[in-house]
Amino acid sequence: MSTRNVPRGVVATVVVCVLVIAAAMTSAVLLRSRTPVATPLPTPSITPTTTGVGVSGCLREPCQVLATATVGGTIMELVADSGATSGRLRIGGPSASQVIETTITERGVKLTPGSLRCYPASVSACLIMGSNEEGATGQVVVGRSDKWSALERAYFSEANYLLLNNVTSDSAPEVIAVQRDCGRTTGDCAKRPVYAQVFGLGGQEIGCSRTYPRLEALPGYPLVQLTAAQLRECP
Repeated sequence: MSTRNVPRGVVATVVVCVLVIAAAMTSAVLLRSRTPVATPLPTPSITPTTTGVGVSGCLREPCQVLATATVGGTIMELVADSGATSGRLRIGGPSASQVIETTITERGVKLTPGSLRCYPASVSACLIMGSNEEGATGQVVVGRSDKWSALERAYFSEANYLLLNNVTSDSAPEVIAVQRDCGRTTGDCAKRPVYAQVFGLGGQEIGCSRTYPRLEALPGYPLVQLTAAQLRECP
């Protein structure tokens, strides 16, 4: 549109109106862009959960019950995987109310049918043990009534002999670990005399027996029996 014959005042008024309208449109666009927009939430990703082995399961199938014991009417089953390099203690049998994993297998020992030994008492205990070329390693599970728990300490025997027996005539058994009296000698330690090292269930060392020429000479062998009077300071 030509503005040659239009008065300057009118032109100025038109320009102002155009600027006002443009500013209003710009404000409307800005306000519209600040208004929240309802966008769909992203679908959460579902990661499959990995569960541990079950009561009847094991790391490598097939599982097998290696040994069974009964403590105060409660069935204890030592279950191992194929190869017996891992296992668990099922407390209560197949319908176990509690399952305790073995820890000694992490030390390179294997479980056998002779790996479970239990001792019923006011405070009962079960010993799970395994052997390798270095000797025997065992863990102890302690129970009172229906509550069982694994002790953290592992017990080791150079002479490959671990047993639960009551030595101090209290309400709980002790752990007997037979060691070889190698001292500072050189040569074949397997031919050295042996002695019994006795521990309380709390892991404390109670004492040691005198030395014997061989494992079979220990009192009561194969179920070694000692009394507190037979113990002395350990070497």
